[in-house]
Amino acid sequence: MHKVLAANVGRGSKGHGSIARPDYCFEVNCCLRHPTGAFTYSANDIYFDLESLAAFCEELRGMQRGLRQEAALHDPGEMVVLRLKGNARGLQLTLNVREYLAPSIATLNASFDVDYDLFVNKLHAEMGRYLEELRQVEI
Repeated sequence: MHKVLAANVGRGSKGHGSIARPDYCFEVNCCLRHPTGAFTYSANDIYFDLESLAAFCEELRGMQRGLRQEAALHDPGEMVVLRLKGNARGLQLTLNVREYLAPSIATLNASFDVDYDLFVNKLHAEMGRYLEELRQVEI
């Protein structure tokens, strides 16, 4: 299986009651290949807030230190969830996507084994660098 997640980031803000907080808008492209073809998902308006991104980075750090066995990144409505679960001996990635298609919800769920070094160590390093860049941006 092959997975592609691309992120083009822009800043926006969404109102939450009388409080507006900055969110970061991502373009997500995913392709899951299987023996007879592929499942694809594309969206150009997936929002994550800085706190969710930072929490995911800390959860990855906890996995590195052996203090956690799970890390998850999700948008505020949990319409897109990327979850890593396991340890250095075995790590599974789960992607859950929900999209509202009136009058119901369409879902894409995929789970597969992934390399610990690539998905915990490298992802933690990349998330740390990315968060530092976001924190440098003036609101």
